[in-house]
Amino acid sequence: METMNELEDVKNQKWFYEFNLPDGSITESYLPQVARQVHATRQKALRHYLRGWGSDGATAFDISCHEGFFTLMLREYFHFVVGLDKNVESLLKAKQISSLLGHPEIDFQHSTLEDWSEDRCADFVLCFGLLYHVENPIQILRKLSAVTLKTLCIETQVLPYAVTGPIEDGSYLWQRETCGLFGLCVDYSHRPEGGLTDLALVPSRQALEFLLLHLGFKTVTFYKPDIDDYEQFVRGHRVVIFAER
Repeated sequence: METMNELEDVKNQKWFYEFNLPDGSITESYLPQVARQVHATRQKALRHYLRGWGSDGATAFDISCHEGFFTLMLREYFHFVVGLDKNVESLLKAKQISSLLGHPEIDFQHSTLEDWSEDRCADFVLCFGLLYHVENPIQILRKLSAVTLKTLCIETQVLPYAVTGPIEDGSYLWQRETCGLFGLCVDYSHRPEGGLTDLALVPSRQALEFLLLHLGFKTVTFYKPDIDDYEQFVRGHRVVIFAER
């Protein structure tokens, strides 16, 4: 009876994600239909990479986990999974859906990445949908690198521009090469999907690759979208990256 009540409670709410429920139905999403395929492409790219992972003692973090959609997916591959998010309401929903779907052991923590201790690391670190909502993306990448033991997976919007060339440094006689770009945007901190402030710096693909290599990852691989993937991936406005030690 308690499980039935939990199921009805979940079904009576609106969610960001479409979760598959025990009775064969799915949760009602408040995300516009046109944008929901982004989750399918994220899931496809992640599963393609993780099929080589075993769950024997391996650990994973889901940074900015929202309602726990991908945290639950990580639990299929990893022995111990922690989901972090800044929003209490999102974490309550993550705990609720995880319990209903049979994974109450997932550890959901109310924390920003900035406040998370660098002493707490994981083999695999997932960071979907965060980097284009922060005003300090280099700091965020440094912290992600610090808590990643083996592989970091990032999904983010990117600037669709590739600009190269020198920048003068004190005199026209001294030049520094451009290693990528950031685009300044207004963000929406009042929403669960937004960042901590109302400003964000959106990185270019070139900037991301340069920074990840600079921060000590040996290889940086970009997911190659299929023609039927979410249109932003196909057009190069959004990427999934796997950076390995």
